[in-house]
Amino acid sequence: MKNTFYIILLLLVAHGAMAQELVDGQWVDNNLQFRIEKDLIKSKGELYYCIADISRDVCIENLSSGFELKIYDAQDRLLWEGIGSGRRRGLKLPQAFPGATKLSMKAFKPYVINKRTGNRIYQDQAIILNYQIK
Repeated sequence: MKNTFYIILLLLVAHGAMAQELVDGQWVDNNLQFRIEKDLIKSKGELYYCIADISRDVCIENLSSGFELKIYDAQDRLLWEGIGSGRRRGLKLPQAFPGATKLSMKAFKPYVINKRTGNRIYQDQAIILNYQIK
């Protein structure tokens, strides 16, 4: 039973490592994207997100990236803009925005940081997410 557990664990780890590849001495993974986990912008002014591997449809808990956040209304007027450090999976805005209809998140750099190892994982371009607020 223990051996079966270790074999399954090894297969999962091996599968997870396949998304990243070493290119010219740098880790590269173009399957990473911001994902909104909980959208409370209209009611509480809160947003919960993660960096996800879209090829496996799973949030990666130990990745972080600083980003710029912009919130718009239905007429594409900017309601609020600010930054997030990426160190936490949530962001508390200064107020609720009941008229908000969409948001844009853009990473500052074309890489994310593995918080456990400190390694950078590069993408071809900075991660951008355009999201319709619910």
